[in-house]
Amino acid sequence: MTQTALLVIDLQRGAFDGVRCPPVDSAEGLIDNAARLVRAARAGGTPIVFIQHCEDGQVFEMGTPHWELHEALAPRHDDRFVAKRESSAFDGDTKLSEMLEELQARQLVLCGLQSEFCVSNTARSALARGFDVVVAHDAHGTWPSDGQTASAIAGKANADLSRAGAQLRSTEQLERTLRDGQA
Repeated sequence: MTQTALLVIDLQRGAFDGVRCPPVDSAEGLIDNAARLVRAARAGGTPIVFIQHCEDGQVFEMGTPHWELHEALAPRHDDRFVAKRESSAFDGDTKLSEMLEELQARQLVLCGLQSEFCVSNTARSALARGFDVVVAHDAHGTWPSDGQTASAIAGKANADLSRAGAQLRSTEQLERTLRDGQA
């Protein structure tokens, strides 16, 4: 059976607290779905990798409360963590590839922020590296931009990722399979 890892991308307090930027669109539903995936992964023994974006002097400035993961995710000591400075969690000086190799993970389930940037670019990088990629189509989000709603942007990201080879599944579907250890 293929080993799976759950990648939780950039679900940091700064995207939700409204202090350094407006809260992400549909914040409550996004964080609820991501927390459901985290709980299911834990129940099924699926490793979790929390990815945190770092921007000096910006919303996700490392070491500030805004950089910390959203409290609803309740990270644990046995979870893994990756700090990144690029849009894809594989780019730059991250150790994500090595971490996934150590876990023997060949399938990645993705959720998080932002649909059109970090989620999409991490998914594309994973596909290019030969991973099976599953995107929780209702557990990633973004902000409205350029006259488009956040929902429209996320929907376009889903369609683009599906065409690129990613599988799209709902949080409900993934919850069951992660809990059973069969994502």
